[in-house]
Amino acid sequence: MTGVQKLILGYIGVKIANFPDDIVLDYIEPNKLLMKLKKEAAGFSKQPLAMQDDRACFEAWCLLIKAKTNKPELGIELDVEGITNASYSGGKPANGYMGKFLYRILKFSEQYTMWFKLAPTLEALKENFKIYLVAHSFVANEPVKEAEKDLANLLNMGLESYVAYLLCDSESAKRNILALTREAIVGRQLPVGLVEGSKESGKELFAGEEAAIDFWAVDENTINVYELKSKKPMLGIITESFFYSNYVYDVFISKNLHHGKGRVTHEVVAYCNYDKIQAARVKGIMISNYYSTMNLLIALVGSKREKGWHIMLDYATRDEIKKVMNNNGTNRKIQYDFLSYKLKELTTNAPKIYYIGI
Repeated sequence: MTGVQKLILGYIGVKIANFPDDIVLDYIEPNKLLMKLKKEAAGFSKQPLAMQDDRACFEAWCLLIKAKTNKPELGIELDVEGITNASYSGGKPANGYMGKFLYRILKFSEQYTMWFKLAPTLEALKENFKIYLVAHSFVANEPVKEAEKDLANLLNMGLESYVAYLLCDSESAKRNILALTREAIVGRQLPVGLVEGSKESGKELFAGEEAAIDFWAVDENTINVYELKSKKPMLGIITESFFYSNYVYDVFISKNLHHGKGRVTHEVVAYCNYDKIQAARVKGIMISNYYSTMNLLIALVGSKREKGWHIMLDYATRDEIKKVMNNNGTNRKIQYDFLSYKLKELTTNAPKIYYIGI
């Protein structure tokens, strides 16, 4: 973190241990914070960054700052370094990372309009993107195979794949951790790609053929969208949850990308229960592990963070962020929450075996 960043954040009452050097901050009296990303953080370069990267997750930083500032009227303006009106003149974005970024700034600027703005050039690029969306139709990616069920294979795929299976497979976890009803329908690996026109066109709007939501649940009139972390604390979990929640709302509920325009469809994949993903609202749930009950109790009284969550996402801060996120102008159609679970490893001579609890 640079000296200027530390000075500005301190002035607005925000205590942050580490802020990315690559995100430029400036402050304009009386209550305006300027935040400028590098080109790669927005997909305007040949080496774009993933949206959950600390240097790219602007939603997470904005929400964290709004939750912690001592200036309630603080407004935040986002910009990207070195862009011009020619950086995106319209049509399909140059790459899927840029497509995701333009979609994210469109949704974030509309849902948090009371305190979040785009710099003039970025605002113009967003308007170009809106024109593109309303003039085209899109198809959502679909799973190419059923989700893996073999525990050994899942562990080789990564701890989060393994834990997602445990959470979805255990009736106890579904009731006691996820707080789902017995009638809830739960599924894993929901792809989040979009293609312009048809699957055959190859015109990818969002990056990543394998990009997918960790798991999801339809419970009564709500689609729960879970972003899972296991021993991998990330502030970017907030950005991922924001993007995935808006994607699911647009694809499965509103069936368009922008106020009735930009029609989007998805295949009815019965073996993945896609035909049952029907509801009236979305809840984006960020779920991470903590290491012990004692850590949880300490975090509840605010003296220390829970291990497993990002250092800046202690219990009190998560609660404040949730309040800011949920005041989003969607008439409660998209809401957010945080959940914690306990991850323990069984001590055996066999390959690693984990279990989960509250």
